[in-house]
Amino acid sequence: MSQLDLLPRPKSVSQGDGTFTLTADLAISGPAEWAAIVRRLLTPGTGLDLPPADDGALKIIRDDDLDAEAYALSVTAAGITITAADDRGVNWATQTLRQLLPAQTFGPAPISSGLAVSVVEIADEPRFAWRGVMLDTGRHFMPYSDVISFIDLLAIHKYNTFHLHLTEDQGWRFESKKYPQLTQHASWRSETRNPHWAAGDGTPHGGYYTQDQLRAIVAYAGQRGINVVPEIEFPGHVRAMLAAFPELGNHPEDAPGAATTWGVFPEVLNMSDASLEFAFDIWEEVLEIFPSKYIHVGGDECPRVEWQQSDAAKQLAYDRGLPGVDHLQRWFTEKLRDWLAERGRQLVGWDEINDEGILTGAVTMAWRDEKYGVIAAEAGGQVVMSPVSKTYFDYYPSTDDAEPYSIGGGITTERAYSLEPTEGIPTELHDRILGTQCQIWTEYMPSARRVQYMLYPRACAHSEVAWSDPEGRSWEEFSGRLEGHLTRLDALGVNYRPEAGPLPWQQGGTGAWERPQQHRKNASQG
Repeated sequence: MSQLDLLPRPKSVSQGDGTFTLTADLAISGPAEWAAIVRRLLTPGTGLDLPPADDGALKIIRDDDLDAEAYALSVTAAGITITAADDRGVNWATQTLRQLLPAQTFGPAPISSGLAVSVVEIADEPRFAWRGVMLDTGRHFMPYSDVISFIDLLAIHKYNTFHLHLTEDQGWRFESKKYPQLTQHASWRSETRNPHWAAGDGTPHGGYYTQDQLRAIVAYAGQRGINVVPEIEFPGHVRAMLAAFPELGNHPEDAPGAATTWGVFPEVLNMSDASLEFAFDIWEEVLEIFPSKYIHVGGDECPRVEWQQSDAAKQLAYDRGLPGVDHLQRWFTEKLRDWLAERGRQLVGWDEINDEGILTGAVTMAWRDEKYGVIAAEAGGQVVMSPVSKTYFDYYPSTDDAEPYSIGGGITTERAYSLEPTEGIPTELHDRILGTQCQIWTEYMPSARRVQYMLYPRACAHSEVAWSDPEGRSWEEFSGRLEGHLTRLDALGVNYRPEAGPLPWQQGGTGAWERPQQHRKNASQG
C-alpha cells in the first residue's frame, strides 16, 4: 500500500503483478458526461485524447448500489475500470488514477509518453460528507485566477466543500448589483498595518469578485466535485460595509472606513428595519449565484457594546419583545435561518450562534473548541468540527524562528493529522457530525504563495482525517506516503512548506521570499 503513496488513504487496496500501459490510442467507454470528467483531469498531464469507443480499454460503469461519492478502481493488464454512482465518485476515482501515474503527469502539459500504472484493485468511499477548506478573502484579496488554482488543489485531495469567506472588516469582496456602493467604497482599504508596526505600509489593498466570476467559480468547482459555500456576515465584521453605508451603523456620523489592521472591531449593524432589509437584499443576490444547500452566515465575534450604549437599540429590543440588546443578534439569526429554510437552504454558523441556546435547524461550525460541537450534537444539531487547536492553518507550522510572520499559535502537520472529529461524542450521535473543515485566515498571507505555504502539507493531513477511516492510522505510516505525495505538489509548482530540511530562504533561494518582518514572539496568539 505505502509503495503507491496514495493520499488520502483509500478504504481498501489490493496490489497485483504487472502493469497497464496508457497508449496514445487509449479510448473511453461509458456515459459521455463521465468520460468528460476523466478527460478534464487526465488529459492535460498525459496528452491523451481519450476518444469515445464502445470497446475502450478505459471503462466507466455506473453502479447505483454504491453510496454517494464512493468508487471502485480496477487496473488489470487489459485495461482500467472506474465504477461509481455519481459525478463525485468519478472525480475521486480519476484523482486516484492520477496518483497511480508518475508524478510529472500532475504538471500542466505532458513531458513523457508510454505511461504505465500498476495492477491494483481499489474500493473507496469517504468517511464524512463535509470535507472542507475555508479561504478568507477579506483580510487579503485573492485574485480570481488564484482561486481557480486553489480549487484544483482541493480536488486533488478529495475535498468536496470550499467555504468562501467574502466579507470582513478589512474588505468587501461580493459584487452587489443592487448596492454598487459596496464595491465602490467597501472593497478597498487605504493601507495594511501589522498591529505591532508603528505605521502602515502606505499601499492600498483590495478587490472583489464580479457575480459572473463567482458563477464561474461555482461551476468550475462543481465540475470537480466541490460545493462552494459562501459566507456573508452580519451583524458583526461589517466595518468595511459601513464605509459604503454608514447610516446602517450605530454612529453614522463617524464611519471609520475599512479597517487597515486586524482584530475584532466594535462596529456592528444598527439592527434597524433598514439594515435588515439591506442584509436580506444581499442574501437574495447571494442565493441567486450560489446553489449550495448550505449557506454560511458567520455569527462569530459580534460585540454588543454599541447596542448597549444605544437608546435606539434598546428601543428595538423592547419593541421586538427581547430581554435586552444582547439578544438582537440571536433574533436576527433566527429570522435568517427561517428565511433560508423557506428557500430550501440551511444556515451554517460559527459556534457562537448557540451562545443563547442551541439554534435548532442550523449547522454548527465548532471552532473555539471541540466541546461546542459535542454540545450541539447532543442537543440534536448537525456539526462541522473545525477546532482552532488543530484546523486553523494561519497558525505557525513549526517553532522555528525563521518561519514567516504569522498570527501566532502552533499547529504542525502531525498535530493536524491527530484530529479525530468524533472524539468525545457517543457512538449513537456520530451521524450528527457532518465532517470537518480547516481554515485559512489571511491576515499575514498577502499572496497565493503564502497561502500555499501555510495550507500544505497540513491540508494533506487534514484531508486524510476527513476522508479515511481512523482504524490503523499512524503518523509514521502517513508521513511515508506524504513524502511521495509531495513530489506531485512539486510537479504542480505548489509552494508547500517542506517537512524536513532547511526552509527555502535558509538555503540560498531565488529571492522570491521575504523574511519575517518581526520576530515571531511578538505575534498575537490568535
